[in-house]
Amino acid sequence: MILITGAGGHIGNVLVKHLYRKGHRDLRLFVQPKEDISYIEKYASEVIRGDIRDSFAVSAAVRGCDNVFHLAGLVQISGVNKKLVMDVNVGGTINVINACLEKKVDRLLHVSSVHALKEPEVGQIDETLDSDISHLNGAYAQSKAMATIEVMNAIQKGLNAVIVFPSGVIGPYDFRSSYTGSAIKGYISASKTQYYFDGKYDFVDVRDVVDGIYRAWKAGEKGQGYIISGSISSLEEIIEAVEDTTGNTVKRKRVPAFLVRVAAFFAPIYYKIARKKPVLSKYSIDVLMGNANISSFKAESKLGYRARPLIKTIRDMVRWHKAAKIHS
Repeated sequence: MILITGAGGHIGNVLVKHLYRKGHRDLRLFVQPKEDISYIEKYASEVIRGDIRDSFAVSAAVRGCDNVFHLAGLVQISGVNKKLVMDVNVGGTINVINACLEKKVDRLLHVSSVHALKEPEVGQIDETLDSDISHLNGAYAQSKAMATIEVMNAIQKGLNAVIVFPSGVIGPYDFRSSYTGSAIKGYISASKTQYYFDGKYDFVDVRDVVDGIYRAWKAGEKGQGYIISGSISSLEEIIEAVEDTTGNTVKRKRVPAFLVRVAAFFAPIYYKIARKKPVLSKYSIDVLMGNANISSFKAESKLGYRARPLIKTIRDMVRWHKAAKIHS
């Protein structure tokens, strides 16, 4: 039996389908109590609903499983609910670790984030963990680093675990509209002028992330971590890729960075009043203006991982969003 926590998320639902198509039919999904997983439920042999913060629920979910994929986590770019982020990302991971040690699972595949790694001002970002958590940008990055350290400590106690560090995940099958997915969706369906700035980041297709996760599970060395990244793309390049795919011109206007930072200061108020998912925040701006030189050399050389070109990802995102709109 294989357990997947966070199975209803963007990476999670694609992983569930990937495992099923690879012949793994004993899949147990651990999801939130009221979460809609109609799009993957048919692939599951069992569904357990519970809170990752509940150690008893997690222990029950792990019971009888040989392998665990831990994806459950809370992505947060707005800077609010810091305690919740820590409780879910760190506390939830500790619950999974303890259950895996207690039940003596064969292997844990832990999905961390590239934001948990040390980010030099210049040079490549590799699999080196940032030992000084206070230097990481925001509660989300800190929580992912702390959770990863907990996994590393558990490995010293005998846990057979492997870690993957995805960069900025985009792609189709984004049923719950991730932060980045929401922004790109705005470009796809844009009818008004889209404002952007000279930001860039390393974006990776969710299907490539899942392929990297599967390869790490199968061939990754115990105690090792592997960055799963794609390619560096600017916001303007993403807009141009959307235009190339749709054949439509996206009206756009470049905004100076200092004005974007001012807008980010007031953004939380706007999103709260408008009841919209945040796509702009101080954290997201810092990420898009920071070091995006993220190396997946280790995964490529050790696991045979390869990422597809951005244009293919955008093409499939456009097709998926259009199909989802037709059937909604």
